[in-house]
Amino acid sequence: MKLPLPDILLRRLNGLLFYLLFGTVFGLAAWLSIQYNAQWDWTAGGRNSLSQTSLQLLGRLEGPLSIKAFAADNKLLREPIRELIERYQRHSDQITLSFIDPEREPELTRRLGIRQSGALLLEYQGRSETLERLDEEALSNAIQRLALGGERWIGFLSGHGERDPQGQANHDLGSFAAELTRKGYQIRRINLTEDASLPRNLSLLVIAGPRAALLPGEVALIQQHVEQGGNLLWLLDPEPLQGLEPLAKQLGLELLPGTIVDINAYALGIQDPAMALVTQYPQHPAVRGLDQISLFPHAAALSLQAPEGWSSQPLLQTLDRTWNETGPLEGEIRPDAEAGEHSGPLDLGLTLERQQGEKTQKLALIGDGDFLANAYLGNGGNLGLGLNLIRWLGGDEQLLDIPAKTAPDLSLQLSQIQGALLGLLFLILLPLGLIGTGSMIWWRRRNR
Repeated sequence: MKLPLPDILLRRLNGLLFYLLFGTVFGLAAWLSIQYNAQWDWTAGGRNSLSQTSLQLLGRLEGPLSIKAFAADNKLLREPIRELIERYQRHSDQITLSFIDPEREPELTRRLGIRQSGALLLEYQGRSETLERLDEEALSNAIQRLALGGERWIGFLSGHGERDPQGQANHDLGSFAAELTRKGYQIRRINLTEDASLPRNLSLLVIAGPRAALLPGEVALIQQHVEQGGNLLWLLDPEPLQGLEPLAKQLGLELLPGTIVDINAYALGIQDPAMALVTQYPQHPAVRGLDQISLFPHAAALSLQAPEGWSSQPLLQTLDRTWNETGPLEGEIRPDAEAGEHSGPLDLGLTLERQQGEKTQKLALIGDGDFLANAYLGNGGNLGLGLNLIRWLGGDEQLLDIPAKTAPDLSLQLSQIQGALLGLLFLILLPLGLIGTGSMIWWRRRNR
């Protein structure tokens, strides 16, 4: 039976209309997929998505953020970096990522101070920061520090043989100061015999091991700076205090005699007995996130009785097999309690804090200045420790509190009984079942 011509045309028209509508819907879906982006993260803890804190931070970016990743042309190295940065790029079109192979551009890598494969260099509005830890918390906090902006002045006391923030000698702080400059800090040398006062806009005063005595008037100006709420980083060396005894008395600080000796360093192949190690850090924002060993050559042990109104906390402590050696550092040395030597752990770094109106005044007293010197800055976690101290003292320690995201769905925890049952199933029962099934099939075919 043949359909009438009008029915045939109607069916063909319906088919044509269906394909037309289908193509239109398909095209609209493709266009919407370009214009809008929707994603769902079903992993445990949402570990493939940014936290709300990071999203709010990205909304405050006022310019392009360039991220350079120093990693060899290897998918295993570059893919985790790309995946992390893409989480940020989904929510901000101001973030760009580029890769640099350190082996192909070694001069650039050395000039930028990159020491680890996979390190990131973040650049934002003329400021930069190097990041070696690859996770959301570290990256978001680095972005926050770059976005702080403003002028943050750090004054280095000079005129008494202190370590020079612009010097290139082994004992100077030129490399550390250059790193601070890249972080957006303004560095200034302060000679109190010339300036006769401390600048009012000073965020932090650094006293880095004077080798000549300060004049009483200079010491009085420093005491006044502390009394009026100024922040201070005091890098001490084994005695003498070079005229700063009044400041030490004001803070309740005492230096134990001699130099710290640490025989634990021998396990790391360090032959210098006066190289003190710090391997663990307390819960304190000044050392937050540090997990590398710090090395302190020829350091002094500290003792502190905090003045009224101040709160103190040990920041850096040596290991057990240490003491403050008062004799020559040669030949066979051992602790001698009768000579005023104390066994470790010894306090190598201390902090003082007090509330001054709406501001918290912060002081850090470190029994060594060599750990930030050009000759030792690259050892262990020395650079990271120095940067953390500066950030905390300058009020830049308000890091984002991003909880670590666990991945319980990536591992299977079994009891001994469960493990034994799985082993029995896969190692014995399943092979026996396959052998039995194959034998049965073979026997049936043979008997046909």
